[in-house]
This record gives sequence, C-alpha cells and structure tokens, in this order.
Amino acid sequence: MANLADFRYTMESCNHCGQCKWILPAKMKGWDFASICPLHEYHGFDAYSGQGLVQIAKERLDGKLDYGDGLETLLHTCTACGACDINCKSVRDMEVLDTIYALREDCAKAGYLPEPLRRTAENVEETHNIYGEPHAERFSWLPPDFKNDTEADTALFVGCSAYRHPEIPLAAIRILRAGGVKFKLLYEDEWCCGASLWRSGQREAAEKLISRNVDTFHRHGIKTLITACAECFGAFCGGYPRFSDTGGLEFRHISQVAAKLIAKGSLPLKKGENPLRVAYHDPCMLGRLSEKYVPWNGKIRPFGLHVPEKQWRRGEHGVYEEPRAVLRALEGVTLCEMTRNFEQALCCGANARDVDAEFAAWTAAERRREAKASGAEAVVSCCPFCQDALGGEGENPLPYLDLAVLLADRLREEA
Repeated sequence: MANLADFRYTMESCNHCGQCKWILPAKMKGWDFASICPLHEYHGFDAYSGQGLVQIAKERLDGKLDYGDGLETLLHTCTACGACDINCKSVRDMEVLDTIYALREDCAKAGYLPEPLRRTAENVEETHNIYGEPHAERFSWLPPDFKNDTEADTALFVGCSAYRHPEIPLAAIRILRAGGVKFKLLYEDEWCCGASLWRSGQREAAEKLISRNVDTFHRHGIKTLITACAECFGAFCGGYPRFSDTGGLEFRHISQVAAKLIAKGSLPLKKGENPLRVAYHDPCMLGRLSEKYVPWNGKIRPFGLHVPEKQWRRGEHGVYEEPRAVLRALEGVTLCEMTRNFEQALCCGANARDVDAEFAAWTAAERRREAKASGAEAVVSCCPFCQDALGGEGENPLPYLDLAVLLADRLREEA
C-alpha cells in the first residue's frame, strides 16, 4: 500500500471529465445501463464518485479537510469496485482506486473507521474469519469420509464464506475430484484471506495477516492455490503483492480449473432437465480487480511519463472467459449477456451492506433489473458475497445460482 501523498499526481491531474461515472461512450448501448458508478447514480452528487473522492483526498492531503460529520461513512459506502478506475484509465493514466485505498488508510489511521468494519477486523484477529465464528468450525461441513491428500502441492482455499455457504466449497471439491485434480485442505492453518482488512485501509493488520498466510502456504509446500470465492481470488492476485512477495505462488479460481478440465474432456457432464436462460454477473474481484498488482516505484515526469515504465491494471485481463465457457458447456443453458459486462460490469453493492444497507439493496436491485432486461430467468456468478446481495430479498427478484454449484449438479453420478 502507499501513502496519500504518493497520489498527488492523480489528484492534481483530474480535470472533472466525469468518465469515472459512465461507461466509455464508444461502448454505451443506450442511456439505460450507461452509468458505471452505482454510488454516483444513487446519490447524484459529485462527492459520491471517483472524481469526488479524489478531490476529497486532495483537500485532506492539503490539510483543508478533517474526518467526521459522515465523511468516513461516505468513503466506505463506496464499494471500491474499481469501475471508476478502469474507465478513467480509458482516457487518462491515473490511479483513482489506489487513491481511494490510500484515503481509507488515512481515515483508519485518524481513528475514524466505521464501527462495522472495526468489528470485522476484530473478528479476523480473534477467530481468523470475518464473521467471528469459532475457528474450529471452519471445516465442520466436510463429509466424514473426506480424505485429504497431504502430499499434493495444490490446495483448495475455502475462505470465510464457507461458514455461510458451505455448498460452494463442497461443489469445488466435487469438481476437483471428478477432474482428477490432486489437492489438499489446510484445515486449522487456513485463516481469512485478509481482503476486508487491506480494502478498508487497515494496513498493519493486513500486512501481518498476509505475511502469515504466505508463509503458511510455503510451509505446506503449496505451489498452486485454488479458491471458489471471487473475493479471496481478487485478494490473492490484486492485494497480496502490495504487501508480500508471494514467491511464485500460482492462484487459480475454480472456474479457470473447471473450464480447462471441460476442454480436456475430463469432467463427465449430464444433460439438464429443463432449458435455462441465465445472465452471468462478473464479480468485481474476479473480473477487473483480479489482475495481478505489480508494485511500482519511480518518478512521474511531464505529460504523465512514468519512469521506469509502469504496468497498468486496466481491468481487461480479469477472469471473464472461463466462467462463460463453463456455462456454454452445460447443455440446455443459454447465456444472456448484460449490457454492462466484463470489465464494465456493474458492482452488486455487497461491500457497502455493513455501512449503508439501503444503498447496497438498491444497487443489487439495479443489477437484477439489468439481468432481467437481458432476457435471463436467473443470474449466475462466482462470489458468495454477490450471492448474498443478488440472491437476497428486494426489488426485481431473480433466482441466483453459484457457478460451481451449478456445474457440480451437472456432473454424472460416477463423479
């Protein structure tokens, strides 16, 4: 992570063009579903946007603004989905999202972390999961006949969401077993991935946890880490390099593994009973925010020339094709693309639920409205937090299906 002062170039270069609020015009398909920032679309004020938060960061850096009076709530109501960042980068090379992260760190250091986020951090410290559940019960859902392959150099990281959605790691286990992939579980050595810490600006706690996790992976001889949680995957790829040298660890999402197994003919699939039209929702942490973060230290010269050259994260190289390849392989399933998809996908709003539940519910309803407009009968995704948001109650209800669970249900009985 970096200090607020490291992003003065971004703060001073913003010319208020508004590109952080809308899809690039060349990619728009109409006025409806053209907004990319749910925070700005909901509130309608510049302060509630990437542009506004960059300006707030500048005022804070210049000593003209203090926290309090709801500023910290505004800062964390932003879901940090990164849509503003990649759309800004379509016209300028600036670091909008990293500026927001640095502002959050500054906010946390000033002692203004919203209480729900503080409690989450305490849970991670005390019980190694975001929910405060007993650590000993992290794998309580495992079937009694499960046999761990302790010699494997591949591990399945189930994540904290296994407490709430055990069907997802169970589906991942079945997929890996059916495909002949040798893997192991870490049991008591698996702790939270730390996404909730570094994304809320709690640098010291995040650094401590991430360093511990990387050491644990290496101690277990792990070369490849697989997860079925988009949040964990995004943390490993886009977060861990900010704090630690991962030493050659390879991170894979279950959709990537499954797509490869299907392409090789290694997964025995059965036909679906009924045709199904689905819209695939690209999770932020599996899509635009899963690109590998490459640390950069250097100087910015006139006209934004970065020396040495900087590797930019523009959201184009996230995990987009593999989940769609899995869906296309399921007989009877028709994929309906939403207007906002791939790196332009609208966030589901889940990360704002603890700070502003009303805004989060509106965002999920807006995403479901878009899915319905595509002609879909259900929405499919790969993130347990998206499941909580999109599969919950509210306007524009639509059935939610997890991709790993959907695929596992299509495996033939011998699998």
